[in-house]
Amino acid sequence: MDPRTARQRRRGRELAAQMLSSWDANPGSPPATVAGVRDLTRASDVHLEFAEALANAAWERIEEIDRCLDETTKPFWKENMGRVERSVLRVAVAELLTASTPPRVVLSEAIEVARRYAGEDSTSFVHAVLDGVVKRLGKTDEPAAPQAAGSDGS
Repeated sequence: MDPRTARQRRRGRELAAQMLSSWDANPGSPPATVAGVRDLTRASDVHLEFAEALANAAWERIEEIDRCLDETTKPFWKENMGRVERSVLRVAVAELLTASTPPRVVLSEAIEVARRYAGEDSTSFVHAVLDGVVKRLGKTDEPAAPQAAGSDGS
């Protein structure tokens, strides 16, 4: 991936986390939250489209994502962490569940977004939680091995 595309995707992840954080603070309709973030930012359409896709993926699977985070952390994780960390984790898990982005990229990007918006202290927590989620989901950075022609496992 070229550096420009990588920067666009990081900005999209930042905006998606902002959308989820805004929604978390003022639960309402996701489209209204997206519109509010769109109105307050000067991000390009490329950034916003990627952000909306990630945020919508998170909202569509929020119960599954929160259950996955609950199973990886202590059950009271939502009440004992900051809104920013929670939003970054939700965006990252949504990306792990719905996109073909390699897990190491998702982890690295989530750590950087957390560092920028929640501070250096949040990075080890975000890393540990997402590392556990990746293991729980059985995700790897290795592409699946192709099956030999005619091989059906019998």
